[in-house]
Amino acid sequence: MERLLKAAWIGLRDRFASRVLGTTSPDIPGLGGGLPLITRLAAVVASLAVATIAGRLGGGPFGTLFFFPALMLAGLWGGAALAAAAYGTSLLLAAGFFAGADLPLFAVAAGIQTAAAVLLRLLFRESRRWGVRYRRLLSAISSAVTVSDGRGRIFWPHPDLARLIGLEWPSYRGTGWLASVHPEDRAKLAPSGPFKDVALQSAEIRLKDPCSGDWRWHLMRAVPLLDARGEVEEWISVLTDVHERKLSGEQRDMVVGEARHRLKNLMTIIDSLVKSSRPRDADEAVMAFQKKILGRLHALSAASDLVLANNFSTMSAREVVAATLSPFLEAETGRLSFGGPDLQLREATGGSLALGVHELTTNAIKHGALSVPEGRVAFTWSVSPAREGRLVEMIWKESGGPPPKKPEKDGFGTRVIAFIPSREMHGKVAIEYPPDGYVCRIAFTMPDTVRVTAEVE
Repeated sequence: MERLLKAAWIGLRDRFASRVLGTTSPDIPGLGGGLPLITRLAAVVASLAVATIAGRLGGGPFGTLFFFPALMLAGLWGGAALAAAAYGTSLLLAAGFFAGADLPLFAVAAGIQTAAAVLLRLLFRESRRWGVRYRRLLSAISSAVTVSDGRGRIFWPHPDLARLIGLEWPSYRGTGWLASVHPEDRAKLAPSGPFKDVALQSAEIRLKDPCSGDWRWHLMRAVPLLDARGEVEEWISVLTDVHERKLSGEQRDMVVGEARHRLKNLMTIIDSLVKSSRPRDADEAVMAFQKKILGRLHALSAASDLVLANNFSTMSAREVVAATLSPFLEAETGRLSFGGPDLQLREATGGSLALGVHELTTNAIKHGALSVPEGRVAFTWSVSPAREGRLVEMIWKESGGPPPKKPEKDGFGTRVIAFIPSREMHGKVAIEYPPDGYVCRIAFTMPDTVRVTAEVE
């Protein structure tokens, strides 16, 4: 019974706001709706007549008190113009029919009453105006908006929902609307924790299309409204059709998966072709070239796979380094270490980093710290605030190996390393050759929008 009374009250409230206060309703466009002028004029005239008759019947100087409800009605229903006319008319009626009344006092009190009524009308209309804006905004970006109680039951008609699921009121009353939800998706609508602890409930569900009978994907977002005890009193839910986006996302994932599979197969074929094309009596130079070209291809393949896995957007610096060093980690257990914040890099920078780290590793194996058992290599990076964003600093530090020698001129490998920060702001590479080990410092600036999480050991 309480729910029925509440539903009746809400319906009466909305009807009063749309018809009496002149705000919108589903069948009245704009904000100038409400009762016609002739109807409002008739209501004001009738209320003044009733007030005059009641005051005369009551008699005495206090008969003018009956005009105050009429003036309130004129201000709320009629607006400023009719309220002013009603105020002037009430003064004339008071002077003509209530000789013993204190007319100056009545004029002041009636004026305050009329002004208050007009102000209340303006406040009510502004409140409803925001409600109308909210509804129109939601109707432009969603398929339907529903209001239910704390248990998800609907107690008054929702035309948008009725059109969406093809059910007429009251067939979807209470929890009847759940009949249009796919049986496998109904469990998604129940919050995992206590209702009052849920700030936003979001779930993708399938609704049966009333025209085709097919299941269409919709995103349902619901926010709770709490009562004075902190319990959920109502749920405001928005349903948005995401069927095409859902299907395109699934198709994209399938295409990306196929592309990753083909990439790996292609790299396997290239690896096999390079190895099988090597002469049996190949000298060391050929063997070194083969090893170098295959290493760079594998590093590029690992970076490309990460790009595909992240939908061609960004890639994790840690994942790039881990994928690039994976062929060397088993052979150099404990001698290679790396770590830093979980930094998201752009596709171009991540690919350059993969090639550069591979070059640094192969150089360390051939001439640097990894060429002797005692050598160690540490690759770390850090992120700090900068004037134009965030400063990223990467350091490749070798120790325990033979003293490095500065080459007479930069080779192709040095250019590969220098290319790592070339796509970012203020990118620079500094290479040092101290006696205790080779050091390569890479620095560049990224926008503040770059995502950085906790330090990774």
